[in-house]
Amino acid sequence: MNAAVLITGGASGIGRAVAERVVARGARAILWDVSGAALEATCADLGPLADGRVVDVGDATAVAEAGKALNAPTHLVNNAGILGGRMDWQAIDPVEVSRILAINVTGMMQVTSAFLNARVAHPQASIVNIASIAGENGGAPGFASYGASKGAILALTRALARDLAPEVRVNALAPGIIDTPIQSAVLGSAEARTQAEAGIPMGRMGTPEEVAEAADWLLFKASYATGESLRIAGGRR
Repeated sequence: MNAAVLITGGASGIGRAVAERVVARGARAILWDVSGAALEATCADLGPLADGRVVDVGDATAVAEAGKALNAPTHLVNNAGILGGRMDWQAIDPVEVSRILAINVTGMMQVTSAFLNARVAHPQASIVNIASIAGENGGAPGFASYGASKGAILALTRALARDLAPEVRVNALAPGIIDTPIQSAVLGSAEARTQAEAGIPMGRMGTPEEVAEAADWLLFKASYATGESLRIAGGRR
């Protein structure tokens, strides 16, 4: 049976790399992203096996409407997320905290619910949640809300794995510093990039394709793995 993989944040970075692996398998890639232009370009590059829809996963109404239009998905990759703004503990911005959690946590839960309501059975049915090593180590200074949101994803992965077994396997990936446009914007300079890479035992950032390779394994090959978190961080913790 051919698979159909719903991928949030699927128009760029890790999401696009996962979509490329899915299409290479001959499976359908259903891409949700907030950027219509990026979706159009990605779907054009990937060909007829890919289709996209503009969806803000932080908008419950938008997710519900998009969920009603889902065409027989069998697998899910919860990849959409934001880093959010830097905050000091002495000046916490509750609006920004709520925005981060709405997209990274509540949004992930809403998308999963929509997927489960629309999915069709598949012998390899699985969900892969893109967390982060920030969910284990608390994240970079000033980004505690992001770390907390990714820690929640790790907990939700274990809960979903328990609740959906044995029909659907659920696992998480915890990437480290991955060379994506978002990461480049965060680092801001070649000097900052060099400094970041110095703290990685492998001596370099990871690539979206390396994360996608692990996602592909969890989606289609890891037949007895559920409730697990796989670190893809070049030895960084």
